[in-house]
Amino acid sequence: MANYRNQNQKQFSKEKKTKIDSPCNLPEDIIKHIFTFLPIKDAIVIASTVSPMYKSSLRHNRQFLFGKDFHFRYTQRYQAATIDRLFNSHKGEKIKSFMLHIDPVGIEALVRKWLQICTKKDLEDLELHFYQPGFTVDFNVFNALSKLKTLKLVKCAIQCPNVPNGLQFLQTLSLCNLHMTKDMFDVLIKHCKMLKSIDLINCSTIKKLNLIARENKYFKKLKIVDCRDLKEIEIDSPTLHSIFYHGKFSIVRIIQGMQLYEAFFYFIPSQNYMKFDHLEALVKDLSHVSVLTTTPLLIESVAARIRNGIYQEAQYWFENLIELQLFMKGGMSCNPYDITMFAKNCPSLEKLFIDLNDYQFDLAIYWQLYHKHHIDNCNHRFTQLKVVVIRNFEYMSAELQLVKQVLQRATILERLILIPPKIINGRLKFKIEDAPKYEKLFCSWRASTRVLVELHENYVEEAFLNPTHSKFWL
Repeated sequence: MANYRNQNQKQFSKEKKTKIDSPCNLPEDIIKHIFTFLPIKDAIVIASTVSPMYKSSLRHNRQFLFGKDFHFRYTQRYQAATIDRLFNSHKGEKIKSFMLHIDPVGIEALVRKWLQICTKKDLEDLELHFYQPGFTVDFNVFNALSKLKTLKLVKCAIQCPNVPNGLQFLQTLSLCNLHMTKDMFDVLIKHCKMLKSIDLINCSTIKKLNLIARENKYFKKLKIVDCRDLKEIEIDSPTLHSIFYHGKFSIVRIIQGMQLYEAFFYFIPSQNYMKFDHLEALVKDLSHVSVLTTTPLLIESVAARIRNGIYQEAQYWFENLIELQLFMKGGMSCNPYDITMFAKNCPSLEKLFIDLNDYQFDLAIYWQLYHKHHIDNCNHRFTQLKVVVIRNFEYMSAELQLVKQVLQRATILERLILIPPKIINGRLKFKIEDAPKYEKLFCSWRASTRVLVELHENYVEEAFLNPTHSKFWL
């Protein structure tokens, strides 16, 4: 009786699953329509397994997505033949997305043919990831792409007409490893009034970037990465929300930054002389941000020093800043005093993340003559700071001095997390048997009675609470 009941239950479950999973209850035209939205790879697989009546949907597919896996799995000859066959057999009125990862050398004529077909299919998203340079996207393509929303180009050249007829609805622009001129960029900014984000990655030849977007009501995000020739950036955009910069120091001016919420400035160390005036100006332009990630160069630029024969601090104020992340690699003279004084001018600061990364704090002449005296006589309190995480912490005297400043001033601190570096050769100064000694020391410094201090003996990735910005954000 029990076996019979179990068999009935299994049969019922099987029938129920079949009824739920089967598409037979849907009209054929709806099923065919659904298949047209599948990425082309999935559509090919399904077309080989479903009823013949649905195979024609492959000819109406809207997602021509040929990604990295397709490129690395097959030869260029096979890729080109497959893509060309699919384009030749396509009967649909629309191709929504075309993503192509391929080496274009030797098949330039085919790539131009595919792009020309796309211009007649109301294309909205175009991504060309070329593995060899040399291919040029003709200006006729841009003129014809009247409904394009996303444009991503890697290792190719572009011909941009002075007044493009297309691209009116372009929202996302990403250019990587291509030559960009100031005139080309100006045309794109002036014409593409719907732009929301711009990525410039390893783009050479452009020396001065003028992003004048007063008439653009949608622009939110700008990313600039390793544009080696770039010397100066001027941004005039009242709607700019996020800016990310990685590379050698460039003069950056943000004319209107009232809406700027987050900023990431990772300056690669350079031996060239830099005027602190330019950095001080940038600090003031960033004064409205709520999240800031940067390197010591920005901290050092506003550090107290002798100005016009008088020892004084720069005038700046981060009224809205709630999260600060510092990557200390590349610092020259930054010490615990500079970090403490910078945080002092951030009255709303709640989270502080510091990655020391083998950086040695400078406790030389400025520290001995000025900084130590001023910091000992500074009564400022961090009244909002709740979380502090210090990565690659090695318990050196200067690092302990930084912890002391934080613990003595953070009145409502909840967590202090100290994470050692990854040890490959040699041993860390901290040993687990020394934990009680440090815990007693930290307890004597703390201004907050509820702070939890976490001392990690070994490097633990998960211990590093997630800041808003990842170091590797590309």
